[in-house]
This record gives sequence, C-alpha cells and structure tokens, in this order.
Amino acid sequence: MIILGIDPGTATTGFGCIDVSNGLKVIEWGLIETNKELKKEERLEIIYEKTLKLIEKFSPDVFVFEKVFFANNAKTVIAVGQAQGVILLAARKLNIFVAEYAPGTIKKMITGSGRANKKEVQIHVRKILGKKIKSEKGKKTHFDNAADALAIAMTHAMTINPNV
Repeated sequence: MIILGIDPGTATTGFGCIDVSNGLKVIEWGLIETNKELKKEERLEIIYEKTLKLIEKFSPDVFVFEKVFFANNAKTVIAVGQAQGVILLAARKLNIFVAEYAPGTIKKMITGSGRANKKEVQIHVRKILGKKIKSEKGKKTHFDNAADALAIAMTHAMTINPNV
C-alpha cells in the first residue's frame, strides 16, 4: 500500500510518500513551495497542480493530511484551510481515498505524546525512518514540513497495521 501524506501550507506544503507493502519504505519526501510575491490564487493554483502531479507520480492508495487545527492567528488558519481545499480537490479529481488525523493523534502515534512539539516529531520521524530520509548535501530544505507529512503518512500506516 502506498500512502501519500501532505502537510498543507500556502508558502510551504510538505509531502511524504511511503510504501508499507513490505515493512516501511520511504519513496520520496519534499516540498511544494510558492513565492510569497504571487497572488493568493496563483499560489493555490501551484499547490493544486503540483499535488495533482504528486498523485499521478506515486499513484497512492490513500491520501492523508492533518485536520485543521485551532490557532491564535486566524489568517494562518484561513490560508492553511485554503491550501487544504485545493489539495482535497486534487485528491477528489483523481479519485483517491482521503483520510485525516488530528494533530494530537499524529503526535501520539509518532512520539508517544499527544503534546509533543514539532522538533520532537522530527526527531522521532528520523529515528523511525533512519537513513531512509537523508537530505541532499548543500540543499536547503524545510524538513519540518516534510517530516510532518511523513508523520501523517506513518500515522495512517500504524493505524491500519500496528505492526508496521
């Protein structure tokens, strides 16, 4: 089973694709980035188009993302919600099964604590996946977004098969 996890955002959307057919194998992880100088609708179109390409490239059996969370900054919640909307539209367009998990559930599955911070999630993702997720030397990445996407995919894998 191939699982594509997405951590939506307007500036940086993380993705992590894993295969759980025989253990836990990372296929690819990375980012969809948009230029903050672009109009909102242009940025959302880029996220939509690149999400379609990811789905076409990996042909996942399931597409998972984090449920919208409450935040102090309403602008951030709205922007993330808009990114989620175009991402869900891409999944629907290609008829992919969608699952979603609450942030606390993801943190609990990956770290053992539903109150873990982003850094703890990253550490546990690296610990679980080990050498399978090395960054390219000299290449700047926002691993936190990709780590969240991998954590989301891993949460689904662990939910459907606790022995993964």
